[in-house]
Amino acid sequence: MISSPKRYERGLTLTVSAVDFEERLATFKSPVFESLRPSQKLVLDEFASTHLSSPDVAIEMPTGEGKTLVALLIADYALDQGWSVAYLTGTKQLAEKVVEEAEDLGLDVVRFSARNYGGDDLDDFHQAQAAGVMNYWVYFNSSPVPKPADLVIFDDAHLAEQPLSGLHTLRIPYADEEGKRLYRAICDRLLIFAERYPGLNAMRNGEAVPGAAPELITFADWANISSSVEALLAASPLVKEGELKHVWRNMIGRLARCGVLVGPDAIEIRPYHPATTVNPWYGNAKQRIYMSATLGSMDDLQRRLGVNPVVRLVPQSALPEGQTGTRQLLLNPTTESATEDRMIGWARDVSKAAGGRAAWLCASNSEADTVVAALSASGERVFRLKAGDDAALDRWVAAKVGHLVTAGRYDGLDFRGDICSLVVIVGVPQASSEFERFTAAYIGDASHMRHRVGQRLTQALGRANRVPSDRSLYLALDPKFAQLLADPGVRSSIPENARVYVRSALEIHGKGWSATAEAGRQFWAAGGLDTVGESKVPTASAEKRKRRPGRASPAVRVETAKDELAASTDLWIGSHETAAAAALRAASGLASAGELEHSAFWRYVQAHALYVSGVAGLRGQAQKILQEVADAGPRTAWFKRLASAATASTGAPVAINQNDRIFLAWDDWLAESGLSLEKTLSGARLELDGSHDEQCRALVVLAKLIGISGDLPPEKEQGASDCRWSWSAPARSERRVWEVKTGKAREVPRADVNQLLGQVEVEARRSPKSRVSGAMLTPTDLVSKESAEASRDKIALIHQPAALRLFDLLAERLREYFALCESGDALARGAARESVEARMPAPGQLERFFSPSGGRVRTVQDVEALFAVGAPA
Repeated sequence: MISSPKRYERGLTLTVSAVDFEERLATFKSPVFESLRPSQKLVLDEFASTHLSSPDVAIEMPTGEGKTLVALLIADYALDQGWSVAYLTGTKQLAEKVVEEAEDLGLDVVRFSARNYGGDDLDDFHQAQAAGVMNYWVYFNSSPVPKPADLVIFDDAHLAEQPLSGLHTLRIPYADEEGKRLYRAICDRLLIFAERYPGLNAMRNGEAVPGAAPELITFADWANISSSVEALLAASPLVKEGELKHVWRNMIGRLARCGVLVGPDAIEIRPYHPATTVNPWYGNAKQRIYMSATLGSMDDLQRRLGVNPVVRLVPQSALPEGQTGTRQLLLNPTTESATEDRMIGWARDVSKAAGGRAAWLCASNSEADTVVAALSASGERVFRLKAGDDAALDRWVAAKVGHLVTAGRYDGLDFRGDICSLVVIVGVPQASSEFERFTAAYIGDASHMRHRVGQRLTQALGRANRVPSDRSLYLALDPKFAQLLADPGVRSSIPENARVYVRSALEIHGKGWSATAEAGRQFWAAGGLDTVGESKVPTASAEKRKRRPGRASPAVRVETAKDELAASTDLWIGSHETAAAAALRAASGLASAGELEHSAFWRYVQAHALYVSGVAGLRGQAQKILQEVADAGPRTAWFKRLASAATASTGAPVAINQNDRIFLAWDDWLAESGLSLEKTLSGARLELDGSHDEQCRALVVLAKLIGISGDLPPEKEQGASDCRWSWSAPARSERRVWEVKTGKAREVPRADVNQLLGQVEVEARRSPKSRVSGAMLTPTDLVSKESAEASRDKIALIHQPAALRLFDLLAERLREYFALCESGDALARGAARESVEARMPAPGQLERFFSPSGGRVRTVQDVEALFAVGAPA
């Protein structure tokens, strides 16, 4: 056994069969850490008795209970076994905190960071004389300097997801000019299949609707062009000497084995799950410890990090809750989006009471960029924190005033004490990559995605509550939060101690905007704590109602991550038939749990592995698998996409059903609106028959009923229209600029037509790659000859009663769809769609209704004809 001279100075005699961590702590004679807390002793006793030789162990401890000391004592034990130890954290700030605690304990550690590798420190680390402390990006990169360790400690374990997946992910951002050039060049090669991907043109031209679901490029289409894309990538400056240079080494010759997603923000080319198990810095370890206050399910932890099966350490006695001060969560009670001026303004106003300081946790880079732009335009000082770069965090902490903005980071940020007392959770933390965004949009029954929402929200609620004296407010800006937090699948993933804050937030949300704003003011005025760790949030409803046992939380019924990872990794390394077998096992397990769409995704991966295997006859088998799965599945958008993929694998032309967009939007509304649907629909219906401004707002809701995006342009925007619609079509993206007219005009005036034509020209200059035309909502169905001639090819004239009738018919079908969806699973949604779609206009007809009307006003009769049985496509 290799041992440290400093350890022998403490006179410790150790045998593996009897490990007493309390005794080991005493040998340090630390003035700071004199004894173990009850929770620390429970965890370490369980580790000593059960998990000394377990290769992958998860330890979950409440914030404030001292998990760092637990990890350091395990590191100390490993060093005494002659094991080298890597202690990994998510940020430079947290790494420095670990070093401080190690010094307070008296444990020998060395600190590594980019370009900071002292020869003697490396030698001490490699010779197991000191634990190496570093962030994840120092240890997991294309050419790490520290050699693989025997024990790897993952502190705030979920933060390892980005560096681990990043090792095998080519992410081409639609950002700087070089990124845009490469993004567009790849899209240009895909445009030969444009009819299969209705969003592709809009994404290629940078005109996609923010938050649009990414397009999954079928493996058959990708295989056809992967060689030309490989040549394109090899010649790109981003790959030759830019940020993709090191990732590219892992990707050469493997492009056809990857999943490919084209999203509004980036193209992702990657294995379906991180190929971590083939990484020596992971695989060569004798033991790996995963630590967090919110680990979630072991199955999903394995899925997210790409690691071997993980066993959760569960002490025989329950751990006490951490003492982390008081907090309050407030939810946006309006229908306004998270990044609209009113919501950003609310958070800015609240930040003034918090000393002019806030941390903004965003769901995506594009969302973070929007927040940065809005704050900067208001004169605020902004610090943008990006993965692997802690400089912005350090500057923000030192500045004392300003806004820290980050994307996809809900764990591993420590805002204790006076660092920050306001955290703004901007978007729903459901998807932080194109792969997650695709899953959220199309794989509606993937239960792990709902668990991630609750888990990330729980992590966010702990950022500014670290010690008993902390008092912090959390604002959730996305209007979807309330309905998602009432979802049983999300709620079951939120720990019991956090549910009091969630329940209180839901109660305040139900009282509306004034109550929410007042709760924020009262929180700052309330002052100190009644008791340590206890919130002063009122719980009046709990006092009035009889306490009942409550509904049992749904349990995770099947664990398939092991097979999913085997399929993904075997496909990555070229073991095609074993990959196909593992994907089939994963699909079978998911099907037994009722996750039909999720199961079908892994049948898709099974077909992918066979298709690119190069073995004679297996391409036909892949096509057969897709067709069988599509034929047997319900009529949801994902199963219809699988049918298209099956056709594409034969080389036959495919066109996507444009009604998919409507039902995807309705599914999103189903998750978002819940019980507030009727309020939303009835309110918009009244406004569509109201004043000018009310009709403009109602047009945004009508757009969503049709499955397209609507927004109200800022008043300060030059040549602003009353409302703007946009959607993607195979040939090019479509935009409609609206002019709403009220009053009692006898016929459509030429002046109104001219005004709208001017707005069309302005929008066409802003969006040169889109097909732009106008739409006028008019109270008259008569049009003068000159107005008809001027509007013929540029404007859709829509009679206001026709818009009302269209709204009523679509709302009726949406209500029917909601009623038929029942549980919301794939079978229910598929059956509901089949029933409702039979009474809908033919695919594409709703969009055509708002194309230029040839100089005539479209009326109620035109709407009725759209919905008539047997109406022409």
